[in-house]
Amino acid sequence: MDTTLGDRNHFLRALITWCVIASFLLWLIYTVLMQAKLGLPIECFFMAQVFVVLFVAPYLAARAVRDDFLSTGFDVQYTLSPISSGQRLLKLLLISQIPIVCWVFLSTGAALFVTRIPFMKASQMFVILVMYSMSAAAVGISGAQIFRDALFGAEFATVLWCVLIGGAFLLNPLKRYVDDLQPFIPPVLHLNPVIVVCCIFEGLDLFRNPLLYELTPVPSYVFYYPKPWYLVGVWQMVMGGCCFLGAWQISRSRMKFNKVFG
Repeated sequence: MDTTLGDRNHFLRALITWCVIASFLLWLIYTVLMQAKLGLPIECFFMAQVFVVLFVAPYLAARAVRDDFLSTGFDVQYTLSPISSGQRLLKLLLISQIPIVCWVFLSTGAALFVTRIPFMKASQMFVILVMYSMSAAAVGISGAQIFRDALFGAEFATVLWCVLIGGAFLLNPLKRYVDDLQPFIPPVLHLNPVIVVCCIFEGLDLFRNPLLYELTPVPSYVFYYPKPWYLVGVWQMVMGGCCFLGAWQISRSRMKFNKVFG
């Protein structure tokens, strides 16, 4: 009874702590986006939500995997069957995302209550953010498995998001070696997780914003934002699935290595 109550109190403290941290990050990123005038307040709010989910979810998942590995010990981990190992990783992934999913629900609900945003658009953002949370968690788990450290696992995910989000700006150096950048534009847009806000809020055009217009060659080419709106989320889930399978394969390889040389 006491153990159950203690676990419940620990979970509530963790939930409140991460909601406070995520809310602070949301305010900070939202302020920067508004100063840069990248969109209307509600558009900047949801863009800030995307950034928070992408940067917090991998750390939560990586830490959960690392803590589980340390608490259960090597012997228990390496006696699991391959299927059990995969199920354990999936369970950790889902449980680790409870705080960020709850925060997404509360923050999206607050935006729906305070602003006049249509319920359908708020629902679409909630769905896509949950998809991002799961895919980002899978990236964090793969990073934790590769580097055997939660912080390095989160940094691995951060580097990946920086490359995907900054892909449009990385095209500038490529212009020196490629005559036509047009074939590169669709992949850059489809793999950029922030673009989903442009897909849902059809009036938002990030790349024709005065701040970004001169920083990336994308506006100089014919481009269309991905349709339907959930297509960007599907690509993120595919990437997350590949990362999860990679993490599972690493876990299985270590199990085999331990059985042979342990």
